[in-house]
Amino acid sequence: MGAMAAPSQLPESAFSNSTRVGFSTPNWFNPVSWLVRTVTGSKASHAFFVYHDNDFDLDMVMEAHELGFRLTPLKHFQKWNKIVKLVAPKHSIDVGLKHIARRYLGSEYDFAGLFGMTWVMIGRFLKRKWKNPWRGSRNVFCSESVILAMKMSPGYETVDLVADSSPQDLYDWFEKSGG
Repeated sequence: MGAMAAPSQLPESAFSNSTRVGFSTPNWFNPVSWLVRTVTGSKASHAFFVYHDNDFDLDMVMEAHELGFRLTPLKHFQKWNKIVKLVAPKHSIDVGLKHIARRYLGSEYDFAGLFGMTWVMIGRFLKRKWKNPWRGSRNVFCSESVILAMKMSPGYETVDLVADSSPQDLYDWFEKSGG
């Protein structure tokens, strides 16, 4: 069998122009999900990408997961997660998705950054804007990866979301912007 292409060698044809952003919760109790939804008041505890991979001829999920930044078939993802909403962005985020894939596929989950979100949420509660003190540049958490992909894509360069936004912040932004 041939070797799998490294993320930096992914062919442009591997992605279709229909990347969507999804929001989900696990089908079973997960303490991290529960904590995220409780602290942020979120409908969903997770944000991810869905795209059609032309090479596999499958809808795939690319996500920052506790096991690392990974790629999995949508059908497998749905066995473990309840999809709360799928959004088709107004402008294509395929350019940003390719950058995120090349940079983060196979990397570890940003647990420190997720923990640092507690500091950000305390600041919000106190009506202050505090930056995440433990956000790293080598790893990402779920909503951060989507926001970075958007900011790397034409049409979203000036999006008013910061990387420290929660899945609910991202969800609300799509609700306000109409998709």
